Amino acid sequence: MGERNLLVDVYSGDLGGQPNWQAVVDAPNFVGGIIKATESVSFTTNWFKTNWGAFKDIGADRYGTTWFRGAYHFLKFDHDGAAQADFFLDTVDSAGGFDVGDIIPIVDVELGNDGKPDAQGRTKPRNSNWDASAQQIIDCTTAWAERVKERSGQEVMLYGNGAMRDKSINDRMGCDWLWIPRYTATLPAEMYERAGWTLDRVAMWQYCGDGAAALPGYPRQIENFGKVDISVVLFGTLSDFLNKVCAQVITVDR
Repeated sequence: MGERNLLVDVYSGDLGGQPNWQAVVDAPNFVGGIIKATESVSFTTNWFKTNWGAFKDIGADRYGTTWFRGAYHFLKFDHDGAAQADFFLDTVDSAGGFDVGDIIPIVDVELGNDGKPDAQGRTKPRNSNWDASAQQIIDCTTAWAERVKERSGQEVMLYGNGAMRDKSINDRMGCDWLWIPRYTATLPAEMYERAGWTLDRVAMWQYCGDGAAALPGYPRQIENFGKVDISVVLFGTLSDFLNKVCAQVITVDR
């Protein structure tokens, strides 16, 4: 995997809604993070708007060289993909927009909670994404990606694994790069190849989910921060990362 370059990803429900970004800056090998901006076609965005700017500022002169930020949209398959893309882009734009140290737009494609009790017997509402067909997922994701490209002129990164596996989807759905979650000691090629990806297009591996991880020698949490999801960059160097997935300023076309 070349250099060990790590990123956190956080949403408003993590860490009591008050992430200590300075702890990430101070942690060895961490080069930034990705935060949730939007979901569906309506979502409370105040937390994102506050933290989008704060995350850039905390990186100071590291931003754009050894400190990066990204934003993602949680896709709902029962709503129009293009409308969701507009909501995402408008939200990021109103928070200050994209800059040279930012990862390309990311779409989170997953089924979400299945409504079954967890190990402690607790249940959460079942996500409606489970009711979508494979074709609905493909169409919605593709529409999102196409709309983002139309408005921003940028490539798109897909986050996901389980939805493609469970729905037998073998399609890149208009996306250009993959960010894959897999909480095991290895990342078998079949995990991404079954959906039509090649290793040179897998940008990041989310190896840790809320402190759960099996990758030897890699951290499961950050001191003075907490247990969140952590990913490792799969490119050889940060220069590769910058040039491939966050090299251009995104100007949103209204």
